[in-house]
Amino acid sequence: MKATVLMAHLCSSTGVSSTLEGLESANILHQINTKSVEPFFDIETASLDGKPVQCSGGLVLTPQKCIDDIEQTDLIIVPGFLFKVLPLLPGFKSFSPWIKRHYETNTVIATMCTGTFIAAEAGILDDKLATTHWYFADEFRARYPKVKLSEQHTVTEDKNIICSGGASAGSDMLLHLIRKFISSELASECAKKLLVDSGRRDQTPYIMQSFKRNHEDTNIQGVQSWLDEHYMSSVIFDDVASMFGFGTRNFIRRFKDATKLSPIQYLQYLRIEKAKYLLETTKKNVEIITFEVGYEDSNSFRRLFKDRVGISPSAYRKKFQ
Repeated sequence: MKATVLMAHLCSSTGVSSTLEGLESANILHQINTKSVEPFFDIETASLDGKPVQCSGGLVLTPQKCIDDIEQTDLIIVPGFLFKVLPLLPGFKSFSPWIKRHYETNTVIATMCTGTFIAAEAGILDDKLATTHWYFADEFRARYPKVKLSEQHTVTEDKNIICSGGASAGSDMLLHLIRKFISSELASECAKKLLVDSGRRDQTPYIMQSFKRNHEDTNIQGVQSWLDEHYMSSVIFDDVASMFGFGTRNFIRRFKDATKLSPIQYLQYLRIEKAKYLLETTKKNVEIITFEVGYEDSNSFRRLFKDRVGISPSAYRKKFQ
């Protein structure tokens, strides 16, 4: 099976190397287990023009081919671009005809992290399930509204397009590819021998709620600043609206227009972010943290936390402290 790893300007060198080493590890173990002489994955690397590319961090990688030299391949893997992806989007159009042509001839396209933007720019993700790094989810949705984005997932697959979210999720995607094209047994063996967690995961515990403030409603910005200082108190939004000179309905409408969250949702997420910080940085028990972020019932808070974050407060502390 021919697998092509795409190297693009300012791509993640770790994404490239982990892909090459992950597939090569699968090849070695497959050959040992089957006593085969030939590797399962015939791996090649390619850049837009065949010339070396400078990756994020400054490392220069040399590909084996130019993309136009590749007439046929079974799998194209696109590494991500860390946090520099948005300024690079105009240049992604250069890859679109090549990506689209191979996809239309049944080549599987697999993207890591923000590499999903390359597939989206090519138009092949419209009306399909996809994921990318949660940090870029809002930008992705605004730019590609036809894509069914689910940033909670670490790996998605829909009609020959496989996506992964976040750098560490690249290992999940590689195991998915090994499982899909070779066997579940080999994927499990690779996970154990490479010390990679093969359990089902999602991005939810890693997501940091962003509280939109770069809007033009200065009155709502004032409410947000007030909530930053008083989130731990008993907040009655009818009183908050009156304090800032709003009628209740007008306040709710304007708050949601500005922040994309209802006032209650905003306060819940604000309190949960504060709780996450306390779980990461202190040894306070959940009962104390519950009170310090504005709740009274620790059992209700635990349920709310798990609903929003995906894991319990104690599991979150164990994972991130």
